Amino acid sequence: MKNIFFSRMVAAVVVIILICLGLVLYTGATGSSNPVSNAIGVAIAPLQKGVSQIGEMVGKGKAYFEGYDALEEENAELKTQLRKTEQELRDAAVAIDENKRLRSLLSIKERNRSFEFEVAEVIARSPGEWATEISLDKGSNHGVEVDDLVITEDGMVGYVSNVTPTYCDVTTVVDTNMQAGALITRTREVGIAEGDYTLMSEGNLKLSYLEPDSGVVIGDTVETSGRGGVFPKGIMIGTVERIVPEENGISNYAVVKPFIDVEKVTNVFIITNFEVNE
Repeated sequence: MKNIFFSRMVAAVVVIILICLGLVLYTGATGSSNPVSNAIGVAIAPLQKGVSQIGEMVGKGKAYFEGYDALEEENAELKTQLRKTEQELRDAAVAIDENKRLRSLLSIKERNRSFEFEVAEVIARSPGEWATEISLDKGSNHGVEVDDLVITEDGMVGYVSNVTPTYCDVTTVVDTNMQAGALITRTREVGIAEGDYTLMSEGNLKLSYLEPDSGVVIGDTVETSGRGGVFPKGIMIGTVERIVPEENGISNYAVVKPFIDVEKVTNVFIITNFEVNE
């Protein structure tokens, strides 16, 4: 009995709801109204408003996600363009460096027509705070020999101290083993350009065996003398920073700042042959 009563009650409620909906639809179709339809309209008005707001939110959400997808696509395109531009900049930098290197070589050849060169790149530096030795990517297979002078457009880097078929090691101007005949460009006073352990920490070397009454002054330039025929003459080494008396009191030496920053040099020229003019 309870089940029958409940079923009938549910059916009655459904019928009432259907009647109400029918009245609402009828009212909407005919434009007329009645108390029941008015009451139903008042009752479902908040629901209609909520549904409308939900519809608006859904529309806005759809627009947002459509905009987000478009933004993501645009970002992807911008990233691709950025990577392309970065690669173009790298390629341009390489081309500029290559152009600069070729211009340097041409300039050196114009100034030293008797020189034969091998262009090389620094592939390693000695460990430690100061790079007193560097390695180049050219060796005996390229005509490189021990004592070949290594330079850039700015001046002397050092000389080849060890050679293998494919690479060579270079003793730089600040190495304590470095020695080269040198002279003061202005006065033509001669001396020995050599590395010094104390000065190495400053990135400097010294020009030894200057007379006590030497006319050397701060700012004078130092170049290779070419004496002995081991190195070509006229290769710039550096500038005089100060004059210091030797401990023996017999002579002075000049502290010389190299034109070359050994820590930064990357491309060099190895002089494989030259005319000796003492």
